[in-house]
Amino acid sequence: MTRPDLPRLIEAARAWARGSYSTEAAVELLIQHDVWLRRSDFLRMGVEYAPAHYSGTSYAVFRWDTLHSGLSNGLLPCCNSEAAVLRIALSLAEGHPVDLGPAIARLDRTNLSLVLVAIRHAGGDRSAWVIAP
Repeated sequence: MTRPDLPRLIEAARAWARGSYSTEAAVELLIQHDVWLRRSDFLRMGVEYAPAHYSGTSYAVFRWDTLHSGLSNGLLPCCNSEAAVLRIALSLAEGHPVDLGPAIARLDRTNLSLVLVAIRHAGGDRSAWVIAP
């Protein structure tokens, strides 16, 4: 199956995550990070796209456990910062343990800000992602 373009994939991911603060936060972190959803290996390994047929809504279902295994087993090669963002997203979504100290130390100011906003969202603040143009 062909994958949708990035805007449709993002819309489908948000639709799938809707209703769970922690899943919304994890998905939005990966969207705002703007790396993982552009990678074909990530999408092939851990994102199942279900186009809208009867419901009228497309979904991009994240297979968090598969992504965790792929990252842990070196099947998703990446830099330390990218790995830290994905590990934090996995922790928010599915509770996969992350050693927060080293993960945070690998982030630049922009990515640290994204993680902090994701944590706020996971805590119930849906207004956290309002980003000024």
